Amino acid sequence: MRNLIKRTLLVTTLVAAAVGVAAAPASASATSCSRLYAKWGLGGSGTFWCQKGSGYYRTMIYCATNVQGTSGGAYYFGPWNHTENSSIIGKSCPSNKYLIAVGYDLP
Repeated sequence: MRNLIKRTLLVTTLVAAAVGVAAAPASASATSCSRLYAKWGLGGSGTFWCQKGSGYYRTMIYCATNVQGTSGGAYYFGPWNHTENSSIIGKSCPSNKYLIAVGYDLP
């Protein structure tokens, strides 16, 4: 009888744990992201927009002091934006750096 009670408690605990795990919400993520704009050259800028999913993203650009992107390069990030927000937010390079690449970043 003790073994039956122990098994019943163990099965009940395992089932409750499985239900708890199954009920956890899936992590949200921005999807269907594409570059909307890029102004190449000195002081350039770019914009990415994620139109689907449910999550945050931000425009990410790489700027450098030479056109080849091999000197003085750094990443710059725009503010976080949510897919439910219809505003489109870009980012510009400092006036003394060239835009080398435009992309996006997820949390």
